[in-house]
Amino acid sequence: MDSVGDWLIMLIAAGVMGWWIVRRVDRWLHEPPDARLRRLAVAGGVEEDEHVSLLKEQGFHVLSGKHRIPLGVSVDDGPVMPTRLYFDYLAEKENKYYLVKLERPRQPMEWTASGLRERLLVYALLFPDCHGIVLVLPQERQIKTVRFKVEAGEK
Repeated sequence: MDSVGDWLIMLIAAGVMGWWIVRRVDRWLHEPPDARLRRLAVAGGVEEDEHVSLLKEQGFHVLSGKHRIPLGVSVDDGPVMPTRLYFDYLAEKENKYYLVKLERPRQPMEWTASGLRERLLVYALLFPDCHGIVLVLPQERQIKTVRFKVEAGEK
């Protein structure tokens, strides 16, 4: 009798696990493209400061602030070295999401195509649902929006 009961418990457990996996995959397949950004928007709080005020003046609604994305880097199958990627705010304007970076005096932005690519392309690749990356220049009280477009290669 014990073996019949054990098999029954195993079959029920396998059925529940299978049902759970199917539900998770189905939810993942049907979630909207910007669901990851929506989760980020809920995750962080926003402190009112001059940067947030400047963004509001330009028509942005700041959803959350100070995000840290943990990454791991491995060289030649060596140990994984932890690192982080930061962005300052997640904002919305006209139902489009934007990542916001503040320009820091000790790390000025190089306003060339290659300089922007080196500093900001990683954000565009990590969050393809974002409409662009907004750079806040606090000293000039300016906001600039950067977008990347993949062009057709030369033949």
